[in-house]
Amino acid sequence: MPTLSKPKFFVCALLLFFASAHADEVQWIKDAEGCKVANIFPQEGESINWAGACKKGKAHGRGKLIWFLDGKITGVYEGQMVEGWAEGQGKLTRKDGVYTGEWKNSLQNGKGHYQHDDGSWYEGAWKDGHPHGHGQMKTPEGKLFS
Repeated sequence: MPTLSKPKFFVCALLLFFASAHADEVQWIKDAEGCKVANIFPQEGESINWAGACKKGKAHGRGKLIWFLDGKITGVYEGQMVEGWAEGQGKLTRKDGVYTGEWKNSLQNGKGHYQHDDGSWYEGAWKDGHPHGHGQMKTPEGKLFS
C-alpha cells in the first residue's frame, strides 16, 4: 500500500484544515420559522423571511428570500437554494439594480446579467460575485464595451 511522504501528508492535512475552517466561518441567519440561510456578509440588525421548503433546518429548493436591515427590505432573492445557499438559477433585486443568472455558494458565478438603475448593465461571466472574463457592458452614457 502506498504511503504519503511527510511533505505530501502535511499539504493534505493543511488543505483539510483550511477547508473545515472555511466551513466553520460561515454565519447562518434564521427566519421566524427557524429555517437557516448562509449569511456571507453579516450585518447588525439583519433579518430574513424565507418562503420555500426547509430541509434539515436549511432553506432548500425554489423559493423567495427577503433580506431586511432594521426592518426595511434590502434585497429579494428568487430562485434555487441548496442546503441554505443560493445555488443554480436565481434573481436578486436590490434598490440599485437586478442580477439574474447563475449562483454558487450564494455568490454570482457563471453566466448572468446585472441591470443597474442608472441604465448601465453587464452581461457575461461572473466569478465569486464579480464580473469576470468575457462579457458586455453598457455605461450610463450608452457606450457599449465587449
